[in-house]
Amino acid sequence: MGLSRQFMLGALLGAGLLAGCGEAPGEAAEAAGEGVPVLVAEARPAPEANLVRAYGIVRPDREAILSFKISGLVKSIAADKGDLVKKGDLLAELDQREIEADARRAAAALAKAKRDVERLKPLAEKGFASRQAIQDAGTAYEQALAERSRVEFNRSLARITAPADGVVLERMAEPNEIVSPGQPILTVSQGGGGFIMRAGLADREVARIRLGAVAHVTLDAFPGLDVTGTVRRIAAASEARTGTFEIEIELGNLPEGAASGFVGEARIEPERAAGSASYLAVPATAILEGHGSTANVFIVDNETMTVRPARIAVSHLSGADMIVTSGLNPGDRVVSAGAPYLRPGTKIRIVTDLKAAGTERKQP
Repeated sequence: MGLSRQFMLGALLGAGLLAGCGEAPGEAAEAAGEGVPVLVAEARPAPEANLVRAYGIVRPDREAILSFKISGLVKSIAADKGDLVKKGDLLAELDQREIEADARRAAAALAKAKRDVERLKPLAEKGFASRQAIQDAGTAYEQALAERSRVEFNRSLARITAPADGVVLERMAEPNEIVSPGQPILTVSQGGGGFIMRAGLADREVARIRLGAVAHVTLDAFPGLDVTGTVRRIAAASEARTGTFEIEIELGNLPEGAASGFVGEARIEPERAAGSASYLAVPATAILEGHGSTANVFIVDNETMTVRPARIAVSHLSGADMIVTSGLNPGDRVVSAGAPYLRPGTKIRIVTDLKAAGTERKQP
């Protein structure tokens, strides 16, 4: 819902409070020389509204995305999402038949290169083989030796083992799939590192926070518990797909039973610029009309008990309140009901019940 539409609803709510009076009280009160009855409310500090809010997912502090170095046919995957694993456990394996064939080919090539060197060496001593032929045979032998080492290394990485005790967070492949080099197969936590929350922020919000900022996190699974946190990473560039900047919040007193994948809300304390004012809150019914991020209200002059219009800057709705970023001072009183019947300079009478005030005026 856009701000303009929200303001319209607020104005309608304000007018609705007067509908029960049966007539426009402003005109009648002015005609009788009385102040127009209105409800007023003070602009009060809203420190919670100044917080940067982000919604994110809990993840282990340390996690590894495991993959095979070479392409091949997946023979088996021995772990599923949520499984506990121990360091060294076999988690996944490629079909080794093609790898074994490569190993045999490399071994045969190495054996041939070795025979060539051994055959040419005595011939060179007798002058029947050139020095270049001996050098070429030696080079071929070194290449065959390097190829065997490469194949053996790749064969050792055709099996995925758990790098540490932890939990399988994601499984991205199945047996009999053909996978490419580096394609993610499993994501596992590397236990003992605690938990973090990852969330995305718009540019205007990420500009308000700094590394080390304090965060208060509430998880959906534990709605009554405030988890402390600290912003430890802010992405230097936005994500191409979402346009948001990813942040990481290191979580402190995470309750027992919390797990990767839990969702929650983080309220981050922004960096306060010198001389900056806190946000204020006024009832949404005080809004006469809105234009983008600005709105109009009537402010009460306490000495003359008249009203004057003011344009204020607003941020968002918070429950029944509108959050004000500038244009009002703490303690300013604004008309919260009855404003549609006012004009600049109109004398007012503050009441607590508009309907009762209208009834009293009708009494002889």
